[in-house]
Amino acid sequence: MNIGNFLLESSNLFTVYRWNNNPAIVRFSESDNIYNNLLLSIFVFSEESKENLVKILHNKIYEAIPKIRLSDISLATKSKIEEKGKKLWDEVINKTYKEVESYFDIDIRSKLLIHYAFDEEIEKKVRMINLLVAQKEASINERVFPEYYTEPKIKNQTKIKKMDIQDKKEIEELANELLEISTRLVTMIRWNKNHRNIKSSVASHTFFVFLISYLLALKANLQMKEIYDIMIASILHDLPEAFTGDVISPTKRKVRGLEEIIGEIEKDFIKDWYNDKIALKEKIKKYEKYIYAPFENDYGAYVKTSDLMAALIECSLEISTGNQNKYFIDTFKTIKKEILHFSPIDISEIMNEIESSIHP
Repeated sequence: MNIGNFLLESSNLFTVYRWNNNPAIVRFSESDNIYNNLLLSIFVFSEESKENLVKILHNKIYEAIPKIRLSDISLATKSKIEEKGKKLWDEVINKTYKEVESYFDIDIRSKLLIHYAFDEEIEKKVRMINLLVAQKEASINERVFPEYYTEPKIKNQTKIKKMDIQDKKEIEELANELLEISTRLVTMIRWNKNHRNIKSSVASHTFFVFLISYLLALKANLQMKEIYDIMIASILHDLPEAFTGDVISPTKRKVRGLEEIIGEIEKDFIKDWYNDKIALKEKIKKYEKYIYAPFENDYGAYVKTSDLMAALIECSLEISTGNQNKYFIDTFKTIKKEILHFSPIDISEIMNEIESSIHP
């Protein structure tokens, strides 16, 4: 199956940084960018059918696969390459997908390595979401480095203005509200009290949980409704941390009743956030159960398992890169025992591949 090895290689997206040939006040990794795209997508397309939304979110994974192997290539460089040899660039991308095929059996390969097409209106909204997320990244860094980011920001703005699209004003309002919050998750580093060789933000971690949970759902041959629930809960499970900060589980469980109080605080913060925002309010209500109870119901076991597996991989990266902090070794062992309790399917092969990265 090799899902574990694919996930280990996918962790490259933690350290593939966008705008990497420019100085930056906030470094957005490729996984941060995908998370912001996922978050905005589920709100923009909240009225679409569940099947369409699942396929839209699926495409985000499919489009990220070449970057796992190729690193990030700026749009300007990519455009120049395509001008001089578009067929060659297409061959590079196709070869990358062929290399990834070897990780999976035919069942998962046929479901994962496919790109879905949509009608023109959906395709335009997808492009606009990409532009709005890039616009946020450029706007933040332009404040300190205008000489590097003003030009791409203006180009982005021009493209957005030219787009003839339904609900354009509402989409821009949603982007303003959601990306302001999600950027907090980009700047929050997990395991913050411990030195790390390979840092991951809460946003990056959330993307990774989404990726893992989707692969587990494909492995289990789940129905579209179940995949939809798993995807939405994965994307939203850490959203409250944008307001509360990263309160780790051992702290929550230190005293009886503290975890419940923190849960109530999360609800208060989120309700205060969306209460006076017309574009966001009704959409957020549709997703509240996924925000407040991501680990409950049938979908919860997949999300919880994926959350633990993402943490397990983060620990394995520290151990395999020589981090001598005993915390990551102990945490790896604890999660390894805990994860088997939650997993709704057999993940022993995936676990063995992850552990082999520490003891090859």
